[in-house]
Amino acid sequence: MIMLIFIDCQNAEFCCSKTIHMKTILFATDFSRAANKAIHIATQIAIKQEARLVLYHSYRFMNTYDDNYGYPIDVVKRITDRKLNDLKKRILAKAEKPAEIILCNKHGFVMDTIKEPIDEFGVDLIVISSVGDTPLEAGYFGSIATEMLDKLNVPMLLLPPKYRRTTIENAVMAVDLKKPIDARALDKAVYFLRDLDTIVDVVYVAKTDEELKSEEVKEAGLKLRELLKNVPHTFQTIVGNKQVNEINGFVKKRKAQLLITFPKLHTFFEKFFLQGNTRRLVFEIDVPLLAIK
Repeated sequence: MIMLIFIDCQNAEFCCSKTIHMKTILFATDFSRAANKAIHIATQIAIKQEARLVLYHSYRFMNTYDDNYGYPIDVVKRITDRKLNDLKKRILAKAEKPAEIILCNKHGFVMDTIKEPIDEFGVDLIVISSVGDTPLEAGYFGSIATEMLDKLNVPMLLLPPKYRRTTIENAVMAVDLKKPIDARALDKAVYFLRDLDTIVDVVYVAKTDEELKSEEVKEAGLKLRELLKNVPHTFQTIVGNKQVNEINGFVKKRKAQLLITFPKLHTFFEKFFLQGNTRRLVFEIDVPLLAIK
């Protein structure tokens, strides 16, 4: 498996913080088939990290995409409580090792209720299926995923319905050496890479040959490679004025199967992931998307 990472690098503080360890992973579920498939990946991550797993669901009376539509709210709560308990039992029955699982069933809209367990349990990673099982659910949960990317500062892993693989053998890191990045976010990416024990192909797409040869780009590249000195990697450059197309072409060429992004306000990648291309990524992408802020 190959992993693609988008990074804005210029002006970042290239230093590694203390070792990062995930203690709590939150899995947001709507009980769809897509979510039920994704939960096994979330469980494997939690077991590998020795982290507790929070199974989170939000319910409300007007969930027209839900089988419980039309029931009194207290009945909906009992039904969803039972579904969460059943999900926990299935997870524990299939898990290779014991796992600590916490159930969290909240009444209200997702974005109004998810922040509470994030703060209460100190969530380090959110895992969610990118879409539901039907076109209506796909639209609803695709919008929820987009809003989460925009408003939550917790790393998010969005899993497409057909995703199955759980191992990563090679990584592709696509970098923008002319944009800033939060040093702590970059540290988290390095942590993930080290934990995966993977080889990384670092790729930079410059708009022109002049940009590629500029001192600021060369300096940023050297700093980035210094940061990755403990991660096996290569460094490649591409010149092209359509960065997204160039990167997508490289992804297909390398058969990338995981995309890691760093959404930032008012940057190229913030526009790329949170505006027009978000629909394509969240609704149609067939590889996992890991967004780190």
